[in-house]
Amino acid sequence: MTLTEATFWTKRFGIILLVLTALFTIAVFLFTRDSSPPPFEYQTATYNCSETKEEFIAEKLEIPSLKVNSDSENTFLLQTDSGKVKDLSELKIINVHKYKIKSQQLDNQIKAKSLASTLGFDPDKIYRKGTTDYIWTNSTNSRSLDINAKTLNFVMTTNSSYIRDVAKETNLPTENEAISTAVNTIRRLNILGSDFNYNDTGNITTHLIDINPDGSYSQAPSLAEAELIKVDFHKTRSMISIKDSLTNSDAIVRNFNEKLGEATEDEIIVNNERVKIFNYSTLVTYNNPNSSHISIYVGADDPNSKQLESIYGINFTYWQLETESCGTYELIDPSIAIERVQAGEGSLVYLNEKGGDEIEDYQPKSVKNYIIYDIALTYYEPLTQVNFLQPIYVVSGETTFKDESRGEFHIFYPAIDYDIIIDKVEVETPEITTD
Repeated sequence: MTLTEATFWTKRFGIILLVLTALFTIAVFLFTRDSSPPPFEYQTATYNCSETKEEFIAEKLEIPSLKVNSDSENTFLLQTDSGKVKDLSELKIINVHKYKIKSQQLDNQIKAKSLASTLGFDPDKIYRKGTTDYIWTNSTNSRSLDINAKTLNFVMTTNSSYIRDVAKETNLPTENEAISTAVNTIRRLNILGSDFNYNDTGNITTHLIDINPDGSYSQAPSLAEAELIKVDFHKTRSMISIKDSLTNSDAIVRNFNEKLGEATEDEIIVNNERVKIFNYSTLVTYNNPNSSHISIYVGADDPNSKQLESIYGINFTYWQLETESCGTYELIDPSIAIERVQAGEGSLVYLNEKGGDEIEDYQPKSVKNYIIYDIALTYYEPLTQVNFLQPIYVVSGETTFKDESRGEFHIFYPAIDYDIIIDKVEVETPEITTD
């Protein structure tokens, strides 16, 4: 090799080495940027919702279970994709939320009267049921109202035969129109806190209602045969929350977006300042996963009602949550949850024939086996007032009944690992930085 050739190749290798070094530097930068570690509270659970572990364990979820007939078999088969439990590995630690506990206020009767007036009752015709309830009736349109004196949760009902009579004379609205009516009713009553987004119609479901001769409700096969439309409001809550004030929040959000799907962007007030926050949320579910704690029954316009003419019933149970989660807690591995469900430790909350009636009251059934197809992570809210909103696993699939017909089931199992909970530890959250 001549000196000229040696000089040429030396320059070439130098350029190649420079390019490779630059590419390596860019790759390291991009990898480091997109793989920023999650915030401290999602690396190690904080257990900050109570001062002691005993306080939190006292709130351990107790979920009621449906009964099945005595000849049922408690046999489970696992047939998820590839025969394995769904990968929820990115959710080892998630938020627990705290409720704002309602207490009896001196002006609750005044608030109850105002609510009764908006619903079309004479506020002064109040009947007190001991110290627990305020009750109104309206003979003109066969409605009654029962408001809890402490919580102001309430139930409004209308006589079934009266609803049938009105439905004979006037057509029902469409399901979309019923949703709009229900949303406007909730807005007009002004009874929800800022933690509930009732404008998100993706979290609203409807069922067509047929009123039976005995006054009970069942599911109508079509709008033409329905006498009411039940509108259910569902809510979501954040499993993971990233504030944009956090160091490297952009990289952390990109990382979570790839693994958990796109975050929703919200704003919260912290110390009188608006803070942008990215939430990775899931649904809140209830004892009956096909229903909710806020249901409105919409029907044909009632000529005897001067306001809210098409509202025939409201079931309203609402527990407001604090703006931010109170702490993070470690989850039981989903495979362990599946094993415990197979051992009969879960709570059966839904069992129905395929295409069966979603409205009528549950009747015990004879089960041959349960085939598990899926497991999901949601939050569970009981009907009674509790301190914390906690996560659960929802195990779902197909069931075979004794008569060989098929159905569907949902089983709930608490998702928090109560065995490893510790006392609240005051730890200064470190800043996350990237070199």
